[in-house]
Amino acid sequence: MGTTWILYDGICSFCKSSVSNFERSLEKRNCKIKPLQDKTVMKILGINEGDDLPEMKIIGDDKKLYGGARGIVFLSKKIWWAWPLWALAHLPVTMLILDYIYKWIAKNRHRAVICEI
Repeated sequence: MGTTWILYDGICSFCKSSVSNFERSLEKRNCKIKPLQDKTVMKILGINEGDDLPEMKIIGDDKKLYGGARGIVFLSKKIWWAWPLWALAHLPVTMLILDYIYKWIAKNRHRAVICEI
């Protein structure tokens, strides 16, 4: 089984806090976590310094690139208690709703005040 890479906005407190909450669980499932601002990640994804980072990216163990809500759904099949999200995402219209929710959270993520302790 290959490695899944989780790439997140390392400047965003909400994103860092979210990654921190799931890091141990994901690493047990062969996931590596890096900020999108990592120089190697930026080079691989063709990101320039100062670019807007509207969504997290996942490079799956299937070597496909997933972004935003689709990335969350991809990760949900790796954690047993998140399987219902993976199953729901395959129902008609559900991905549209998940995309909308993800984009709303991503747009407002810098407004959230998160304690990083």
